[in-house]
Amino acid sequence: MSNPDKKLGEKIRHLRLQLGITQRDLAGDKITRNMLSLIESGTASPSVSTLVYIAERLETPAGYFFTSTEEDEGRFLKMNILGQLKECFRAKKYRECEEICAELPPYAFDDELSYMLAVSFLGTACEFASALNLRSAMTDLDKAQQYAEHSLYVEEHFQQAIRFYRELFRSVCSDQIPDILCDQEVSGVYVSQSVIQYFRTLRRLHAGEAVIPEFVRGSYHDKHISALIMLREDRISDAQKRLRELSLDSSLPYYMQYRVLTDLEEAANTTGDFRLAYSSARRKLEFIDRFKI
Repeated sequence: MSNPDKKLGEKIRHLRLQLGITQRDLAGDKITRNMLSLIESGTASPSVSTLVYIAERLETPAGYFFTSTEEDEGRFLKMNILGQLKECFRAKKYRECEEICAELPPYAFDDELSYMLAVSFLGTACEFASALNLRSAMTDLDKAQQYAEHSLYVEEHFQQAIRFYRELFRSVCSDQIPDILCDQEVSGVYVSQSVIQYFRTLRRLHAGEAVIPEFVRGSYHDKHISALIMLREDRISDAQKRLRELSLDSSLPYYMQYRVLTDLEEAANTTGDFRLAYSSARRKLEFIDRFKI
């Protein structure tokens, strides 16, 4: 037979640890820490007034402690964190969203929570990529995919974004431009139109087509594409100067760094600046080593 006092104690302890509250803090001035310890272990049974007091301090409905099914318990656990979760989600504090949900049991996740975590893990995947931590970026992208598959709120556009970033991460240290990186249908909430346009323009330049830059003047995309046009026009020294400035900018987007260094190496070789060509090639190898899976 199941022990209701033990299950009650486990629920109290779980919520207390989830909120980072010590037994002494939870006990307050109404019960002793020793009594709370006995309640959590299932050795003692609390009175109704004591249970209501504990529920208030844990910021959860007292009815949670009387749930008999996982479905009911999951609903109460979700209610307990939903306000804080939504606040962090609206502020795009994705790591905090993940931390808030980390202690929830699987049965607490419904379509809403799964959707918010799918978006959160997509966000942290991009953050890891920006920090050149591709292994963690891919791991979080996989988690985004897993949660997306369990939510009816996730539409095809989100799935496309996951495929986009998967290919973007894989091609960061390559001259190849996968088709999906040029697919304007993918741009939207999760993928910037300017990034799509950047890769579309790169592909056209590589194919020898004439292009007119359509980027915000002075943006990273504008500077790189303009430098490539200079190379085509045999304005090698001007292109080399711009590419070198880009390569030394610590805030240059991760998906541009390898490509800029490749173009800088080519320009330096053309002008006979072999020291710059060598340093560019060395930096490319360092980038590849850091960004590898």
